[in-house]
Amino acid sequence: MRMWAVLLITAMAFILAGCAVVNRFYVPPEFESAEVSGEAVTSFSENATISVATWNIGYAGMGQDSDFVFDLGEQRRPLSGELVDENLAAISQTLPSLDADLLLLQEVALPSWVTYQRDVRAGVLASLPLYEWTFGADINTRGIPRPFNVQVGNMVLSRLDITSAERRGLPLEPDFQFGIFRKGYRMHIVRIDDETSWVFINIHLSTFDTEEEDVRRQQVLELVQFAQSEFEQGNHVVIGGDWNLRLTDTEFPHETDERYLFWIRDFPQELVPEGWQWAVDHDVPTVRTAHQPYLPGDNYVLTIDGFLVSPNVDILEVEGLDLGFQHTDHHPVRALLRTR
Repeated sequence: MRMWAVLLITAMAFILAGCAVVNRFYVPPEFESAEVSGEAVTSFSENATISVATWNIGYAGMGQDSDFVFDLGEQRRPLSGELVDENLAAISQTLPSLDADLLLLQEVALPSWVTYQRDVRAGVLASLPLYEWTFGADINTRGIPRPFNVQVGNMVLSRLDITSAERRGLPLEPDFQFGIFRKGYRMHIVRIDDETSWVFINIHLSTFDTEEEDVRRQQVLELVQFAQSEFEQGNHVVIGGDWNLRLTDTEFPHETDERYLFWIRDFPQELVPEGWQWAVDHDVPTVRTAHQPYLPGDNYVLTIDGFLVSPNVDILEVEGLDLGFQHTDHHPVRALLRTR
């Protein structure tokens, strides 16, 4: 009996060591094609408007009752699976009401320990049946079996036919979470070619890099260089998502101690190419600090979600939806755009 126990422990140790090696030394490819699933039913003609929304849904686990350990809170996952169910139901109900031709979502999760095995991606898809979609997990614990594996990433949904989809790498943080895992930051790109040529880029940039590392600046630099090259080829380019950088200097009332604002930095506006425009709502904050559960007027709030569009795109309107951070720690932002 003891021999079997020793063999079992030894085998488990080898498996864990193998998983650690796989995850620590894995580097995301610089470019890869992305599979597109589903079926779109809408078409549009030249110079027609197109609506796009971005929303970080926080794996349905970052509602008003949640904090997060990396923000100097206490929780590593939601308080219960029932809370994930409640958040996901509300998120799934809100998504169709955004009435967006394209949805750029961040922190969409497959079943894992983090979500109490709830399939957040499936909940999103059930609420948007007439959309094509593509998904890529930027957080992926390779080789680790359920229920301890984690897959969380970006998702693009479109009710317009997607011509092609791809992912392109962005600079990585030098540090590893728990000494093993590292998030694989990427541009999640979809192309829509009808009478016009649109390129939509879904992003979720670094959060906890240091000022010395300044990974976010490196990511922004590569991102805008790629976007500018697409614009110079005649494409209409829209970058949207969670920039994790303050996009507007609007200040909202708060009581948050300075030590919890360690991750907040301003967007390096000098990197924006000439003629590019921001589509952000200056009146509605899009994220709250997660060092504690949300208390209106207490948590610091700011705007880090929105769109950067190429000079050949007109911004007709942009609106942030104030949902009180009830079911995720971000607010959605919707823009109406038109080719110029």
